[in-house]
Amino acid sequence: MSKSSQIILTLKSVLKAKGVKYADVAAHLHISESSIKRQFSQKDISLNRLERICDLLEMDIADLLELMHINNMQLEQLSIQQEGKIISDPKLMLVTILVLNNLTFDKIYQLYNFEKPELIKLLLQLEKINLIELRADNKIKTLISRTFQWQNNGPIQRHFENHIQDDFFDCQFTHAGELRIVINGMISTTSNQIIQKKIKQLSQSFSDFAYKDQNIGFEQRFGSTLVIAIRPWELPEFEKYRRIKNAKVFH
Repeated sequence: MSKSSQIILTLKSVLKAKGVKYADVAAHLHISESSIKRQFSQKDISLNRLERICDLLEMDIADLLELMHINNMQLEQLSIQQEGKIISDPKLMLVTILVLNNLTFDKIYQLYNFEKPELIKLLLQLEKINLIELRADNKIKTLISRTFQWQNNGPIQRHFENHIQDDFFDCQFTHAGELRIVINGMISTTSNQIIQKKIKQLSQSFSDFAYKDQNIGFEQRFGSTLVIAIRPWELPEFEKYRRIKNAKVFH
């Protein structure tokens, strides 16, 4: 693959991660959406336009090139089968989450009840699927990109939905570090789409902070989970009182 093609593919991954659509890029460049789609499809974007798109993404070309270099070496996503293997073993799942949060071998051994041979065996399983590289003296190097994501509706996400979220929401959200906001109202499809875009941007900010904070000592970091959702929805208790069933379809 040519360098220019790699740059365009990297740019597309950044657009997706930040929730920026082709229409947003077209508006920023003052050209039609069909034109920008064609340029991405043909992988033919001028340097000037590339710089302007980077401005929209609040980065420069040097950042894009660095990310391209990193992505060429790092993993974007596991397969369904690989996620299934991780989720089938609670210990492997735990170690996966810990190494993705940049914990060292010694810190994992200090905090969790693993014997060293057992921990090494688990790490070797992660190395086999190219998630990490286990180096001399049990040094762990993660091989995932900054835009790494679990499979949409894959084994990891379904595990969260089936087993974790009930425990997560079994909380009053009144202590330090906790926040829950529930808002209800009637909004248009356009407003819904705008809010979804802002949610995606917030999720990218969370990922950016998690990456940046890897350089902070473990004692100053806390395992944190951010759950944001929006959907056309009515309480079943309300819906049952409808005289006529709601026939509106969300597009």
